[in-house]
Amino acid sequence: MIPSKPRMPRFALVASTTLALSIAHLLALSSSAKAQLALPMTELAERAVRVDGMLRDWRGVRMTSIGAGDDGAMRFALGYDTQGLYVACDVADTRLVRNAEPGDGDDAVVLTLALPSARGLGATEIWLHPGEPGKAAVATIGPIGARRRSPIRDARVVEAPRPGGGGYTLEAFIPFSAIPGGARWQEGRGTIRLHDVDSLSHPEASGASFAPVDPAHLDELPPLRPSGGQEALLDRFLHERSLDGARPRFDLRGNVMGDPTPERVVLVDRYVVAYGPAIQDGRGFVFVELGIGSAGDLRDARLEDLTGDGLAELVVTIRQRGEGGSRDLLQVLRIDERAIAPLWGLETRKETAAGYVENTVRVERGRRGQPPTLIVRAGEPHGLDERSLRESPPTDVEPMLLAWGPAIERSFRWDGRTFARVGERPNPSYVSPEERAARERATARPSASEAPDSAVAAPTSDQLLAEFRRQRGIPSGARATRELEANVWGGRANERIALFGNELVIFGPDFRGGTGWFSFRIPAASPTDVLDLRAVDVTGDGRAEIVYRVRQSLGDISREVLIIHQLTESGFPVLLQREVARTQGANQITNEVRFDRGGLEVRPGTARGWTQASWPYAPTTSAGPDGIEPLLLPWAAQPQRYRFLNGRLVTGG
Repeated sequence: MIPSKPRMPRFALVASTTLALSIAHLLALSSSAKAQLALPMTELAERAVRVDGMLRDWRGVRMTSIGAGDDGAMRFALGYDTQGLYVACDVADTRLVRNAEPGDGDDAVVLTLALPSARGLGATEIWLHPGEPGKAAVATIGPIGARRRSPIRDARVVEAPRPGGGGYTLEAFIPFSAIPGGARWQEGRGTIRLHDVDSLSHPEASGASFAPVDPAHLDELPPLRPSGGQEALLDRFLHERSLDGARPRFDLRGNVMGDPTPERVVLVDRYVVAYGPAIQDGRGFVFVELGIGSAGDLRDARLEDLTGDGLAELVVTIRQRGEGGSRDLLQVLRIDERAIAPLWGLETRKETAAGYVENTVRVERGRRGQPPTLIVRAGEPHGLDERSLRESPPTDVEPMLLAWGPAIERSFRWDGRTFARVGERPNPSYVSPEERAARERATARPSASEAPDSAVAAPTSDQLLAEFRRQRGIPSGARATRELEANVWGGRANERIALFGNELVIFGPDFRGGTGWFSFRIPAASPTDVLDLRAVDVTGDGRAEIVYRVRQSLGDISREVLIIHQLTESGFPVLLQREVARTQGANQITNEVRFDRGGLEVRPGTARGWTQASWPYAPTTSAGPDGIEPLLLPWAAQPQRYRFLNGRLVTGG
């Protein structure tokens, strides 16, 4: 079947040991360019390097050698801080060639960068020209192969004689703001080479290169490999999960914490990792595992302020697969210094072997200080209709709109707790199940043996149950795993409620005139995960609600969720979803649930193994995107009393 619930993300807070950002604690680099799989870039502490051409500030950095001998060879190191790139070079050259105006006929160190742009990778060359006595060193920038390049504003380049002679040393600083695409430089590729001109009269250039450049195949350049400092946090995370060398699927930067420096949000494999100066003072990271089977099931990711507080949320679209097909979920997650917490979820696509249905989602900017509005609209079905797509609406996220459903468009807006429905456009073509059944009865022709005014006897309960079994493929001799009677419809007679595996059916003489039934597939991975089923009047209106408890497995964690539905003329809405138990190995927390007429109470209960100090999850008091309210913790929570208000069970009074 199409999955009806996401695997809940596991999130955690990881604080690294203190990371000294000095260049003395940087990742060692190979001295051979041929051994490099990427162009190394070392994070530098603030003011760690003074650009004076002397290279003494680079003693803790392993330099990479290209070329050999005493002419046309170079050792180099590249660094970066929050403001720009640093270059350090020790060049072996028997003669320095420099013209009055710097150009291709001069000696130079050339840094080639291919950085992301709206059209793909955009290539830029930075030429660093050493000076001669009376001539200042110069940095110029331009596209690959350009005959003329422009001086780089605010760049610093200093050249000095090489100790022992036979060449020169060079240091440079290039601000990110001067490089096209510099804001996303970590996602780029690049190489560095020595442009060595033998003489003014013979300006043919030679020299060593870290990697060749093919302007038609920029994606073949080595990727830039930042290391040290905060970049070491990502390396550590990947190493701990045996993902060394994995490349991010999405590498985002945005203001999620409110500080001046944008945070980095990386989506790699099945994980979201966020870090930055405002997250654990720059010494730690937070992460969440998405509810997907593989990295390819991450369809999209972006940072966008959807709550109107000036801070960006992470918006992802993931694909979840089941035996009968797949579904896409749009999820909104909030990032802070302690955790990445889910806020809301929306089902946007379902697909089976027969076809698919899909919704469109657009964001409309808020007016006069209001948060943005998310507008969801049903799309045209492809190969599916209401008879071929018989999935029950999900209870864990906001269900998708269907072309044959009661609404063709819905609007949602953040209300401080969740994305509440703020508008709906009815579907003019919608026909309710009751109206459809009435039309079918009105148009049905009596058999020739019947008199036109003869009365048709209503089917018995056993006949209805037999027809339900036939349509669901349940063997006629199969016994219900649970069966009870209660007044859930509001008539004079009780309804029969039966459960076959996780297929729930309700029928009775007063429900739809005794001629039909209501069925619902309980969102459980297997029938054994349906732990309880009962009918209790929780709202106080004299009718019973359907109450069941399901077990959900989240890796090595098992949790129990209490779910309450109300049977109405328009459907089977969820009144409450609440986690009431969690188990991991020998550790367990179980809440107490007490029902009485017109309400229920949930108490924190008891804990076994876990304590306030050892509880590994970030505290939360709000429901996640699946709509499930969190477990009550015995050391932190108070009993919660629920009452029925505006179609939901809410705490209070």
